[in-house]
Amino acid sequence: MKVVDLRSFLGNWPYDAENNICVAHGEEGREIILVRQPMGLEQYEIDGRPDGRRVHGMESVFDFHHARINAAKQTNAANGFDLSAEDCAELFHEGISYHRRLILLFQLKDWARVERDAAHLLCLIEFIKQHARCEEDRVQLDHWRPDLAGINAVARAMILLEKSHYQDALKLACGTIGFNEAVADDAPDYAKGEALVESVRESLANPPTFRMHEESLFLKRDDYWMIRYHGHTALLKSTRGLRCLSVLLRNPGREFHVSELVVSLMQAPIPASGVARARLRYAGEELVAAGFSDAGPVLDAQAKAQYKRRLNDLRQELNEAEQFNDFGRGIKAHDEMHAIAQYLASAVGLGGRDRKTASDAERARSAVTKRVKKAIKRIKEAIPSLGCHLATRVKTGYFCSYNPHPDRPVAWKF
Repeated sequence: MKVVDLRSFLGNWPYDAENNICVAHGEEGREIILVRQPMGLEQYEIDGRPDGRRVHGMESVFDFHHARINAAKQTNAANGFDLSAEDCAELFHEGISYHRRLILLFQLKDWARVERDAAHLLCLIEFIKQHARCEEDRVQLDHWRPDLAGINAVARAMILLEKSHYQDALKLACGTIGFNEAVADDAPDYAKGEALVESVRESLANPPTFRMHEESLFLKRDDYWMIRYHGHTALLKSTRGLRCLSVLLRNPGREFHVSELVVSLMQAPIPASGVARARLRYAGEELVAAGFSDAGPVLDAQAKAQYKRRLNDLRQELNEAEQFNDFGRGIKAHDEMHAIAQYLASAVGLGGRDRKTASDAERARSAVTKRVKKAIKRIKEAIPSLGCHLATRVKTGYFCSYNPHPDRPVAWKF
């Protein structure tokens, strides 16, 4: 492979962070964007896919999948069309390259192409939202929609300003991106365009990111939890709901009885065989353990079905443990089956009638569910994509669990 020495070219274009972009002509006279880096160059096609490649025989990955859905519609198979995790990853990475070029075009004030690429990205986000198989993928780039819509509006406003359509431009800016109408009325015409440009510079400072395998953080620091997900960080004051979530996130796929979670909040070790029989009571808003008791809860049909499913799972796990001579796993499954059996025996009387006793487990279920959902709501306000992920992947009830999608594992650090 022949290597081109760029030193003679770069010597005529010293690196300057404030002046590092230009439009040049490549092969066959096509225009390209060159970006001067400290040790070299980056090149973007000014039209088409930014890297100039054709993918799946088409101009872009987006065009390819868009053609797929159109073909599905023609055969009345659109309902069965979706985007896998791999499809979405490919679309995300391509979308980020379009966004990088969008930033360069914005700096070059090529407003027609800025409007074009911003519109392309907005269509991409909507396409993924409609057709992605995983909820995590559907919201992955959705929080960038307001910024892209603002950039698109500014580009259209700037095009109108270049044509001296000042009133139309200001009406668009004030109605779409919240441009200050008082400033717009007082500013001279030449200053209006610059004010519009400044209104979206912050949007360009934080381009969208997609990190499929980035390590996420759920870390306790004194009275706060530091949470990081897909490049976004939040600091939330400690609550019992966040502490319950941390237990579930540490053990993906494992089901916890609500009484186990209550015990974990107290940080008091209680044997697994006794967890289901731990008597719980309220002290203000706080659930505390009051020793052990055979007083069981009144179980509704849903709770009984959950216990039945769990017992079936444990029987299967016990059989597998016996087949593989995994004595530790077998003992653990047997102990949990025994605890559940005792729990059910204390809740159900002769003839299968429910006992009319105080419902400690029901109170625990209600309290844990309420706190976990409240914690997820707080997280969603700070990091929307993580809130949607947890709302989809965390199951609450008498048994609680965190079940990440197999195509979207999350590497949590605690």
